[in-house]
Amino acid sequence: MDRTRLGITAFLRSGMGVEDWIELAQELGLGWLELRADPGLAHPEDLSPQGRKRLKKRLADAGLRVSLHAPIQGVNLVSPNRRLAAAALAEHVATIELAPELGAELVVFHPGGLPGEHARLPGAYERAWQRLGFVLDVLVPEAAARGVRLAIENKQAGAGRDLILTPEEHLRALEGRPQLGACLDFGHLNTLRGDPAPFVSALGERLVHVHLHDNQGERDEHLGLGQGTVPWQAALLALATAGYRGAVILEIPDPDQLRDSVARVCSFRPPGGGGDAGKAMA
Repeated sequence: MDRTRLGITAFLRSGMGVEDWIELAQELGLGWLELRADPGLAHPEDLSPQGRKRLKKRLADAGLRVSLHAPIQGVNLVSPNRRLAAAALAEHVATIELAPELGAELVVFHPGGLPGEHARLPGAYERAWQRLGFVLDVLVPEAAARGVRLAIENKQAGAGRDLILTPEEHLRALEGRPQLGACLDFGHLNTLRGDPAPFVSALGERLVHVHLHDNQGERDEHLGLGQGTVPWQAALLALATAGYRGAVILEIPDPDQLRDSVARVCSFRPPGGGGDAGKAMA
């Protein structure tokens, strides 16, 4: 795969700040960096107007295209607690506002989900979808007004019930919202024993962003490729077969595992090595 289509995510990691992740992306010759709008990384309240300008220039000087991940820690867009859901929505709006100031082309975000106890209540699942519909009706026009693409991400198995676990649910969120794209996280999919190819095929042209990392199939671990059971070669083949030309972001916090994973992806060749699949990997 062409390294200009590969990227890494900046994680909260002891001894590493945003500048360290920028330097690592440069060292590896990659084309993308995904920043997280969490406190300690690229949260809107952490960046002054001058800080935003400096960071945008640094990213541009490094030749990196940028995606921005909405906050993860403690954020749930469809929380049964309306005040918490409102706060989560405000965080997402602030992230979208920040994106063009950093030169970010795309904002990826989680759909939220139901905590364990609430997930078992009658009607809770559909009420959560209603809340998500309201959220999307706010966020999609907000992003469009700023020239930023939004991508909603599939989630993993857990104690509760997140909203997008299947292709059908992903398409449900996208329905009637042509400006909204899909982010497919193959690590998340593996915790549900999902097959990459049907998911990629179902999303079709709505797939605009990809996350790739490994785990043992039980929980979200963000391991380097080859350290778990994620069928990453099958995932890359499915992307190539579908003609996917967007970014592939390696969500791996360990720099050594990340270097190894970049080498694995760059050396991958689809069976046969030619045709449309071969072109898509170039």
